[in-house]
Amino acid sequence: MRSTFNILFYINKQKVKKNGKCPIMGRITLDGKVVQYSTKEEIEPKFWNAKEGCCTGKGNDSKRINNCLDELKWEAEQHYQKDVERNGYVTADGIKNAIQGVGTNEVTLLKEFALMKEEIKNSIGITHAQKTYYRYGNAYNVIRDFLQYKYGLEDVEFSRINKQFMEDYHFYLLTVRNFATYSIQNYVRFLKHTIERAVNKEIIYRNPVRHFYADGRKPSRRWISREDLHTILSTPHLVKNVNKVRNLFIFATFTGLAYIDVYNLKWTDIKTDKGGHKWIFKDRTKTTAECCIPLLDIPLSIIENFKGKKNTDKVFDFFCYRTVNSHLMTLQKFYKLKSPLTFHTARHSWASTICLSNGVPIETLSRTMGHRSIKTTQIYAEVTNMKMDEDMKLLETRIGDKYQFPSVENKRNDLLEFEKSNTEIVQLKQKEAI
Repeated sequence: MRSTFNILFYINKQKVKKNGKCPIMGRITLDGKVVQYSTKEEIEPKFWNAKEGCCTGKGNDSKRINNCLDELKWEAEQHYQKDVERNGYVTADGIKNAIQGVGTNEVTLLKEFALMKEEIKNSIGITHAQKTYYRYGNAYNVIRDFLQYKYGLEDVEFSRINKQFMEDYHFYLLTVRNFATYSIQNYVRFLKHTIERAVNKEIIYRNPVRHFYADGRKPSRRWISREDLHTILSTPHLVKNVNKVRNLFIFATFTGLAYIDVYNLKWTDIKTDKGGHKWIFKDRTKTTAECCIPLLDIPLSIIENFKGKKNTDKVFDFFCYRTVNSHLMTLQKFYKLKSPLTFHTARHSWASTICLSNGVPIETLSRTMGHRSIKTTQIYAEVTNMKMDEDMKLLETRIGDKYQFPSVENKRNDLLEFEKSNTEIVQLKQKEAI
């Protein structure tokens, strides 16, 4: 049902001042509800047009008053539209308060984002990791730069955020910042999280971009092929520290552990079952979800090489993250690989090249990767062409001779038999009729 919204200006002739002028009042009518307010302007009754609700004088004062009334009317209409879009409803008192500046200290996007960032900082080690705080800090800086670049603003009200705002932000990330698809999706997710938080705090009453999803360039392959993995396994690097990082990458490829989880892996995380097989039982640093990973021969041999080399409860004597990435770039050039080598690549390779390509069900894979939902596992797991070829050959073997399609010759013979049988029946009926 559409609201009946009207704005009218009039003079209060019952309150004539000593200078002979009357105060100009504003009246807002919304669905039968009427509220009045003072415009803080005054004029002589002879210069007022009651029918038009404006001044009739030609002087500068009359023009100024008419401009002021036009601005008040425009402002009321803007608040009406804003409340309808943001809250789904609007009241006459709300418009009046907005015009008069009552309760208009609206919470803005960057202020709320900064508050959320501070709360994350205070919860480091409890519910958030240090890395999460840095990521939200980067997202804050990107949104701040976007507002300056696109709108020339220091901050923006939540009421101004709509689908077009998100489209502009997405285009900025894609073109100006030249971010990859994964980064774009993350930055959009951080912004949507802030908006949803504002909804939960009743700063706004609905999320206008709830169904906005980021897209971007088609991401490059995140996993390494079986051939490339064989090359890495069979060709050690001559530099000791670089080869050490190679071994750690191989370990991550055959366990699916992220960099931070390999870094924090302790001897107490490795358990032996009743059958004598070794497993990793560890809570993931990112999600605190437990992952259960069988230790195959290759990662076991890598662990044995590190065993007893340092008096610590951690399994690996590690480098800093920057040094590891530097050595991984060296390895990429050494093996002449097109795809970059990262620990995230190793995690994808565990899902696709090691597990799915060898028939491991996605439910089991999800448990090894420490995911709470299989939907998350599907992001990492990609069915390779080799896996599809193997699955189709297996399907062909299982079907065997269960299904047959008659040949053309068989069809012709069946038709002749049918016609011969039908002719005999017709001749028999003719004899019976005689």
